Amino acid sequence: MNYILTEETLLLQKRAGIITESEYKEKLKEVDINLDDKEQSVVDDVKDEMSAILKTMDTELAKASESANEGLLTAASIAIALPAIMGLVAKFGKAAGNMVNKILGKKPTDEDAYQQWMNKLGHIADELHHLYMAPIEAIVKKFIKDPVKAKKVSSGIFHVIVATFLIASGATAVQALQSKNLSLATLEGALSAVKGGELKQFISGLAEA
Repeated sequence: MNYILTEETLLLQKRAGIITESEYKEKLKEVDINLDDKEQSVVDDVKDEMSAILKTMDTELAKASESANEGLLTAASIAIALPAIMGLVAKFGKAAGNMVNKILGKKPTDEDAYQQWMNKLGHIADELHHLYMAPIEAIVKKFIKDPVKAKKVSSGIFHVIVATFLIASGATAVQALQSKNLSLATLEGALSAVKGGELKQFISGLAEA
């Protein structure tokens, strides 16, 4: 008998020991997650801030590339462009955090309620990835011609955006986040960079790797 594979089904299977954590993460990629009305409201209400980030990224990276060798970005020139970009990322994070607290409520203290709350944040992060990862990568690729480095930098910038959103929402740890598209290791690095004021080193390190 066929049944529809859902995120909730997989989570129950993982908790029951039917599938492992790695199997859960792999199968989660096959599930289409539909946002509920509250999750969609958060995404809709931060679209202006995300559009502003994309526009500023394009402008600031273009300025930085003008002084770079052959018009290509280096780690140093990325660092020059970052303050203006990250100023808007901080604004986005604040707006998104306010919307989460207003629509989804503040971080619960009950474990089950907390897991459901984190699942919703994971859904929102995945939808933001769906909407904005490709535009971010398209902008970065204009200035970083090495496709591997461009992908790393683009992913790093997106993870910083999500990290800022999570911190503003009250979620300072990411172990409970269930996401199809995010790397928890990269997200933890982004969280540390945001908290420690080391974003230049974090993004520049990706460009140099």
